[in-house]
Amino acid sequence: MRSPRFSMVAGLLLALAGPLLTPAHAAGEEDQIRSRLQQAVPDAKVVAVRASAMPGIYEVELPGGMVYSSADGQFVIQGDLLQLKGKQVVNLSEQSMATRRVALLKAVDRRDAIIFPARGKPKAVLTVFTDVDCGYCRKLHQEVPAMNKLGIEIRYLAYPRDLPRYGLAGGAGRKMAQVWCSSNREQALTLAKQDDAIPPARPGCKAPIVEQYQLGQRMGVKGTPAIFNDKGEQLGGYITAPQAAQLLGLK
Repeated sequence: MRSPRFSMVAGLLLALAGPLLTPAHAAGEEDQIRSRLQQAVPDAKVVAVRASAMPGIYEVELPGGMVYSSADGQFVIQGDLLQLKGKQVVNLSEQSMATRRVALLKAVDRRDAIIFPARGKPKAVLTVFTDVDCGYCRKLHQEVPAMNKLGIEIRYLAYPRDLPRYGLAGGAGRKMAQVWCSSNREQALTLAKQDDAIPPARPGCKAPIVEQYQLGQRMGVKGTPAIFNDKGEQLGGYITAPQAAQLLGLK
């Protein structure tokens, strides 16, 4: 199934493939890029336009990722921007995304996450976008006690993959709303991932499931589990506790 990011970016590229009927009349290059993109795809939300490290090319931030544009907005490139530095290949797109993710994660209220704290003094924090019905999410959850023992704090955020289809009325979204509104959310999350009965939700509770799903999209989440370190780098999907320790540089 195609991701929302793919569909949006693909829609942009298809629309921009044809000629634009009216030239953009913007004062600056950034305004001109915005004007052309929004003229071609009126529903497209351009979050930001920034000059990239490549001369004459601009980074265009969309809710689901990034594309690159010429200064006049007539040409759009989809993909990563790489810089060759001797024998090193630097992914500038991932660096930019990581910086953006750090800011997004800092804005999350700690009380909205389900936290499995490290034992003793925390050595690292991992933020995990999870789905209670996802097989590898369940498998990862079995590694959490070992990660906690290694000094790794796990912060769970909700990313029910079937949310666009069922909303909060059914599917994983409904279960996760119940988990987030349980009096013991850590226990409820574990029970949900074991296919056991979830305790009743607290009356009047509004779970931030939709908001966290949208946050995941902005961070470029394409599947679950999606694991991020405190530098905004995505460490991948399912990993074991020893692998997590290695990736985090813990001994």
